[in-house]
Amino acid sequence: SQYVNMGRELYETEAVFRAQLDHCAERLIPDLGLDLRSLLYPPEQDSAAAVRKLPHTAFTQPLLFSIEYALSQWWMTHGIAPSAMIGHSIGEYTAACVSGVFSLEDGLHLSAIRGRLMGEMPSGSMLSVAAAADTLSLPTGLELAAINGPEQCVVSGVTDAIQKFALELEKRTVSCRLLHTSHAFHSAMMDPMLESFRA
Repeated sequence: SQYVNMGRELYETEAVFRAQLDHCAERLIPDLGLDLRSLLYPPEQDSAAAVRKLPHTAFTQPLLFSIEYALSQWWMTHGIAPSAMIGHSIGEYTAACVSGVFSLEDGLHLSAIRGRLMGEMPSGSMLSVAAAADTLSLPTGLELAAINGPEQCVVSGVTDAIQKFALELEKRTVSCRLLHTSHAFHSAMMDPMLESFRA
C-alpha cells in the first residue's frame, strides 16, 4: 500500500500529522541509516530512486508504522478516540503502540528490526484471492497468509508457485491480484528470522 507522496497533502496542511511523522522519521534514522521522508516526499529529481527503494521491506514496515501512528494521533486530536483497536501485520504493532502496550520508541525500533530481518529472508510473493479460503487447494510451497473476509484471502509463498497458482485461478475465473511485496510474509519462509527477532 506504500507509495511515494503517500499522505503528502496531510503532511503539508496538518501540523499534528506532520509533527508526528517528523518525530517518527527522525527517531528511525539510527535504525535505517536514512530519513524516511527522503523516500516518502523526495524532490522531483529523486522520485524514481525513491520508487525503487520504497518497496524494500526494511523501509516499508517502519514507514507504514509511522504513517499509521501519525494518522492515529491526527484523528485523536479531532476527537475521534478508539474504544478498541485491531490491526493486521504492521497494523498490529501500531494498534499495540496506540493502546499503550509499548512506547512509540519501542514500536519504531521493533518495526525497523522486523523489516530488516524480514528483508534478509529469501524473496517470495503474495497473492490476493477473491475466494473463500476453504475452497482453495494450495500447491506445495504456498500457504494461507490471511483471511480478510468470507470471500477474500491472501496466499503467500515461493514466487514461481504463486505465479502458477495465479494462472490456474484465472483459468477458473477466480479473481486474484499480486500484492506489491518483496517477500512471502506470513508464511513459513519468515520462520528463520524469528529467533533473532525474539532476541
